Amino acid sequence: MADLKSRVAARLAEMAPYLERSGASTELVGVEDGVAQLKVWLTRPGASRLVASLQVKNGIERALRDVIPELRAVEAINLPPHTLIGWDQPGFAPVELPKT
Repeated sequence: MADLKSRVAARLAEMAPYLERSGASTELVGVEDGVAQLKVWLTRPGASRLVASLQVKNGIERALRDVIPELRAVEAINLPPHTLIGWDQPGFAPVELPKT
């Protein structure tokens, strides 16, 4: 049986044409402790790119976990809460959180 990373990569490659038709793309960064780390992008403009990107990530996670049960989770490392660099929307202004 192939290792977890190669199985995730193979499944993402199978999903790529469908994601592209839906206006999305992914890049597998790595798999660590049963968690696949991806970068997720939308290729079509839209009003709520963040919400749509998170929905794409959740759909990818469900599809992967259905066929790879030992995969614990999928993280989109370029989307909140896994990134601190903000979002790629025009006019995005980061907000300082109160310090506790």
